[in-house]
Amino acid sequence: MRRLLTTSLSILALVVVTTAAAAAAEAAPANKGLSVFDLYLHSMPVGGLLTILSFVSFSLALTWTFSMRGEDMVPPHLTEELHQIFAEGATDEAVEQAKGVVAGGAPSMLGSVLAATLDKKDFGFVAMTEAAEEIGLAEHTRYTQKVSWLGLFSSSATLLGLLGTVSGIIGSFLKMASNPGGVDPNMLAMNIGEALVCTFLGLAVAIVSLYFFFFLRNRVNQAALDTGVQTKEILDYFRSER
Repeated sequence: MRRLLTTSLSILALVVVTTAAAAAAEAAPANKGLSVFDLYLHSMPVGGLLTILSFVSFSLALTWTFSMRGEDMVPPHLTEELHQIFAEGATDEAVEQAKGVVAGGAPSMLGSVLAATLDKKDFGFVAMTEAAEEIGLAEHTRYTQKVSWLGLFSSSATLLGLLGTVSGIIGSFLKMASNPGGVDPNMLAMNIGEALVCTFLGLAVAIVSLYFFFFLRNRVNQAALDTGVQTKEILDYFRSER
């Protein structure tokens, strides 16, 4: 997270520099054709904010794609080991051994639910079931809240792109208003380019962020479903204690 913050601040500094460059370029006489980079410079500061937003959004999306895999949230070997432990019965020794197996594994959604479930063994089957449901909901919410940031970034990118579009259109109208006798189309090119660049950047960030949002949210939902099914399989060993 510290590395991400440092890089974001570096990009913010770059945005400040490019904004100053855009102001200087606008003040200079226009004696050459416009390039895409010129239009990008003129889209500051909205274009810079979209650049920062794209970096943060794509970095988080890629990080979560590799850290929130199905096998990480629901380790396939964990339930198999518990089935082997409880095959001879859900004795106190078996429960302690199962707790050790769960605690010894990497943190996961399934591991958190099973740990909370086994901790309620002395309180009976109903208490274990309630603990599984509560912690399962909490884990699902925790993972979903992470992914929801991508949905926020997608909406923000769309609105920022629209803001840049409106800014470019307003600039065009101001130039037309200041030249009632007619405006050279070249005078409007910069503002129209600003509007189009901001629209493009906003849509690009929004589309990619929205794709990752639904992709990761479906992955979390599937992991929560698998966790519930596998937890119920372990709870079946304790039904006789109701």
